[in-house]
Amino acid sequence: MCLAKIYSSIGLVFIVLLQAYSQQDVKSRSAAYYFEKGEEALKNKSYKTALAHFNECLRLSPFYMDAYYSRALVRESMGDKQGALTDYNIYLDAKPDDKEALFSRAIGRYNYGQWAVAKEDFQKLLTMPGGETNTVYFQSDQNGGGVTKVFTAQDNLTPTFLNYLGLIETKLTNYKAAEVHFDSAIKLNPGNADFYLNRGLAKLLAGDSTGAKSDLNQTLTLNPESSLAKHNLAILTSWIGNSTEKEKLLNEAIENNPLPYSFAERGSLYMKTGNLSGALADYSEAIRLDPTEVDYWLNRGIVKEQSNDVKGALADYKRVLELKPDYEKGWLNHGNASVKLNRLSDAIEDYTVAITYYPEYGLAFYNRALTYHRMGKKELACKDLTAATRYEIVVEKKIFDTICK
Repeated sequence: MCLAKIYSSIGLVFIVLLQAYSQQDVKSRSAAYYFEKGEEALKNKSYKTALAHFNECLRLSPFYMDAYYSRALVRESMGDKQGALTDYNIYLDAKPDDKEALFSRAIGRYNYGQWAVAKEDFQKLLTMPGGETNTVYFQSDQNGGGVTKVFTAQDNLTPTFLNYLGLIETKLTNYKAAEVHFDSAIKLNPGNADFYLNRGLAKLLAGDSTGAKSDLNQTLTLNPESSLAKHNLAILTSWIGNSTEKEKLLNEAIENNPLPYSFAERGSLYMKTGNLSGALADYSEAIRLDPTEVDYWLNRGIVKEQSNDVKGALADYKRVLELKPDYEKGWLNHGNASVKLNRLSDAIEDYTVAITYYPEYGLAFYNRALTYHRMGKKELACKDLTAATRYEIVVEKKIFDTICK
């Protein structure tokens, strides 16, 4: 069964406008020419052309620092997160007090999952004064709801920095510290729905269901169309056992903004309530929207298996293993489906791989024991069954006696 996934709202996308460059000496004029061409291409969102120009600029003049910053923006726009961070690092080594570049790197580090160093960048940003800026930042709804605010690094971004610090502490599971940052952000900007949403997430993960519900409801007061708030409220209601309210909230979230994780969460609810056709439809839609999420494939396979479509389940589990070859649950389920198709040798291989990736996988030992028993390999079956009991699998005495005595 797929664990509930809870999502936060951030959504900062930034593009550079025009950055001034100084007149270079005769030897570096050609580098300046390519830099200017790169800036023009970047302004026009011709990223491949811009990248080529900045590469040539830096080939001719490796210490042309502004080109590293601009190339970082290009690389980020092209999805090359690591390359962008490398360029930000080079630029900031030379110009450590450039607030815009530091902000850009902080966001890049956050999006790349480098929580500790992103935290350092945002903490430094809180101490820096404003400065001249050429960059405009567009804050957008993470769900693709369009631009919600336009601002520059000259604006008061302290609440935004605090919000990011709260998100980072949430990622690091320091929920109380996260709440402190969100409290400060809300105090400075009490009308920002995302701050309440993110504080509600931190409270939810900290086990404060009452506080989380209050913050999520406040999010909906400020932004009635917040799909994330409705999604997380649905998670909260499921924790307290209200499946009817959960389904209602998920229906509303999907109606406002059909996101893959909301379909998956509703699919999980349908699985629990026995609505297998509804679960199958929802997981299929989640996969259509995000075919890279392994748990969507895994859970759709489980639904198919429960619906007696074992071959269909096997195909989904195979896709899980293509996406994540070291996913022990995928190997276990693939083995279970193989057993149902009487492919016992294949199942033994699957369980063995699962145990290789997770040596204390008690359920894999147990299922392999049962499969060995069906194959008449009693000694191997008893050995696995004994191992399963060491890893917190409760084996009925009748089964243990049948296999081991």
